[in-house]
Amino acid sequence: SAMTMAAVVGVRARLPGGLSPLLLSLFLFLSPVSSYIVEVPASSDECFLEDITRGQKVIGSYSVSQGGKLDIDMKVFDTQGKIMYENMGGSDDSFAFVANQDGKYKVCFSNSMSTLTSKMVSFNIYVGTSLVDHEIAKKEHLDPLENSVLLLGESLQFVVNEQQYLITRERLSRQTNASTNSRVFWWSMLETLALFGVGAFQIFHLRQFLERKGGKGGGMRRL
Repeated sequence: SAMTMAAVVGVRARLPGGLSPLLLSLFLFLSPVSSYIVEVPASSDECFLEDITRGQKVIGSYSVSQGGKLDIDMKVFDTQGKIMYENMGGSDDSFAFVANQDGKYKVCFSNSMSTLTSKMVSFNIYVGTSLVDHEIAKKEHLDPLENSVLLLGESLQFVVNEQQYLITRERLSRQTNASTNSRVFWWSMLETLALFGVGAFQIFHLRQFLERKGGKGGGMRRL
């Protein structure tokens, strides 16, 4: 993120002011998004650490796609371990904040309410360009057009997050359908083999019964 911001400052110094909104929007739109799919076992927690610089805008979203009632506890901690955001027992949500200091921020998912069922969680986090300590981002230097472009860039990033969420859900649904189809196929094969086995056993048993009965009847006629 620091390298990206330095590049923006350098390009800003060399370009006319009229091009800065487009450049800023492109950098906001192309900023990296970290995506995760994690299985949270029963009665346990899973946490993610993100190294964030003071003033950076952080946008995140998550969704529980599999497991129990699709509920999970989610918390965001700052560098001092204080809770910045929490949602207890939710199945999906999004959050946003501006980092107030440099350091590692932590996002945790807790499945402590479940004793047997694990939860599958898809999680996206986007760390935007720093909005402090740089001349291009101070409010007194932003005209209405630049401000609008910055807001548009963040809105586009929300759209990207939602698209990634939908892609993740679609992939998980496809995997679930494939697994279900496979189980149905093998269960049908097992039922078919069982029917053939039962039919063969009945035919064999009936033939043995008729042979024994026919042998006894023939012996009586010979006497």
